[in-house]
Amino acid sequence: MSPRQRRKEERPGEILEAAFEEFARSGFAGTKLDDVAARAGITKGTIYLYFASKEELFIATVKELNRPIRENLAALTAAAQGPAMTILRRHFAFVYDHMVEDRRAREVMRMLLAEVSRFPDLAARWHAEVIGPAVETLRGVVRYGIARGEFRPSAAEEFPHLLFAPVMMACTWRLMFGDAHALDGAEYREAHLDLMEKSLLRTPDRGAAAV
Repeated sequence: MSPRQRRKEERPGEILEAAFEEFARSGFAGTKLDDVAARAGITKGTIYLYFASKEELFIATVKELNRPIRENLAALTAAAQGPAMTILRRHFAFVYDHMVEDRRAREVMRMLLAEVSRFPDLAARWHAEVIGPAVETLRGVVRYGIARGEFRPSAAEEFPHLLFAPVMMACTWRLMFGDAHALDGAEYREAHLDLMEKSLLRTPDRGAAAV
């Protein structure tokens, strides 16, 4: 690959990086593509070679920053084997490292909370392309656990959102209070996983767990 070709391949990532910094600084409404272009060291017209609009750029930016979490869940569930609880534990351990503990991921959440209610089209796109599929994948893990006799039937099948809620709380807490009222991240994560396990697993009085 020639230097010119290599530069062209790298350009979308450079644009997304510049866009993240501008969206984090100014929000969706306040961000100008001219500023994104200046930060990326390109012309505004170059952005349109890769992204059709500011909305497309915003969605692409937050999707890229959430890509590791999506790919991790997809890899764990592509051909599910073994205990469903092990799948959930591995996924949520990854989520805490890449969402709660990562400043950039917390900034993405702050942007989404601030912007999507004001821009319904963004909310619809974000739900259709990211949140909806993630919820369905978690629902699939719960159903997998129920089918193998490991999990008891519970509200988690209808509302897998409940499994993710403590992560959102931890992110919100960090955004609101920072280090002023810091959570012990490791202990909080283990408490979440422990509660999730106790609520999902069959116990002797509710049927034997699968081996």
